[in-house]
Amino acid sequence: MELTRHGGYLHVSRRSLLKFVDFRRVVSAQFVSQTADALMLVVLARTLLFADPDGPTPVLLAQAAMTGAAPLVLAGPIGGFVADRWPRRQILVSGQAIRACLGLCAAMAVAVNSKPAAFVVFVCALCATRILFTARIASVRHLVRQHELVAADSLMLIVGVIAGAFGAALFGATLLFGSVGQLVIVSAGHFAAAYGFDRTRAWLGGEGETSAIRWRAVVAQLSCGKTRYALASTSAHRLLVGIIVATVALDVDGRTGGSASGYALTLATAGVAAFIGSVTSESVNERFPRRPLTIGCFAVAGCVVPPLPFVAGPVPRLVAVGILVFLFQNLRVASDATIQANAAPGTCGRVFAAYDIAFNLAYVVGLVGGLAIASNFSVEVALGVVGPAYLLGAVAFSLLEREGSGRAQAQFSSDLAPRNDILSRNTPSDERERIEDGRNNDERSGGSAVPREVA
Repeated sequence: MELTRHGGYLHVSRRSLLKFVDFRRVVSAQFVSQTADALMLVVLARTLLFADPDGPTPVLLAQAAMTGAAPLVLAGPIGGFVADRWPRRQILVSGQAIRACLGLCAAMAVAVNSKPAAFVVFVCALCATRILFTARIASVRHLVRQHELVAADSLMLIVGVIAGAFGAALFGATLLFGSVGQLVIVSAGHFAAAYGFDRTRAWLGGEGETSAIRWRAVVAQLSCGKTRYALASTSAHRLLVGIIVATVALDVDGRTGGSASGYALTLATAGVAAFIGSVTSESVNERFPRRPLTIGCFAVAGCVVPPLPFVAGPVPRLVAVGILVFLFQNLRVASDATIQANAAPGTCGRVFAAYDIAFNLAYVVGLVGGLAIASNFSVEVALGVVGPAYLLGAVAFSLLEREGSGRAQAQFSSDLAPRNDILSRNTPSDERERIEDGRNNDERSGGSAVPREVA
């Protein structure tokens, strides 16, 4: 097993991807949409639905688990099917228009002070966001080449963080408009995002491919080596991160005597670390193959956690949270690209949705588990469980087979035979040539290095 990549691989700059108009339009529309999402979330969550952000940490953790699980369970499976069944560009355009209408409905609910109506709109908005996320992420591989997926995914995650911060700042800047006025701004933002997606001319997939892909092929693909490895490793790491986040949040509350919000400090640390992890993910992917990267993320985490029960003060434990989230984010971006690159035509939406649901629900389970262990036993017990679990994960993923299962591969390969007919029916000729032949290397990088495959 090679620990580092060798050879003259092509460096992919995130900035260079923005030179291509369709990718730039999608990223710009994503930024506007996620800014509006963030503004709506702050307005509704703060003024109508949940406890104050400085409330009891156990309550805030339970709320985070609930709001995270609801859209995954309700809309996650639907999002995968929709992304494969209908044209993804149309899904993005129509979905943003629906989000805009939901923003206006939320404004009316706030205007008449109807909390039940606001709650229904809030849940619908979360579900719509999940469906649109699946359609957008399944479209990425039609906008960039395979070796550019990590750079594209990391850029889109970075844009999402910036959009969230911009939405929160916009909330403060528009307080004079009141909640109703802010929700009207949300609606306008989603209409603008719909226009941005509508200007995209690239074929984004999903146009009737499901008619030729049986569900058993999708299930079989999830059991294939690279997909299974990415799903299992990312979910396991995310589960343990959830336990640590909940544990440290409670611990910080206890050590500061309630003078600081453990929830706010822990989430802020995790957010900064995730952002840094997204920034470094492309350079990390250039240097390390998938298996060594996965093993390293578990092994380093397994070395960071065990000393924590013996360290006094909240700062070392917050630093540990940052390190674990940083490791996870690098693993997650690489796994996202692996899923996108290896998903068979006509299945990317459903395969990615299953992967996304798995690792996000693992985080929710981790939050609840960490809250339960730390509350019923002690913080030290929770920390004592997580450290060895990471080390066991490093061993397990060093032994787990990552190559494809012959039987599963044959199963979905036999179901994908009609792909050429699908492409000829649904893909414009110029777009089909762009997908199959790739774009000009000189146009992208000016280099002559050999592009690497996403393993």
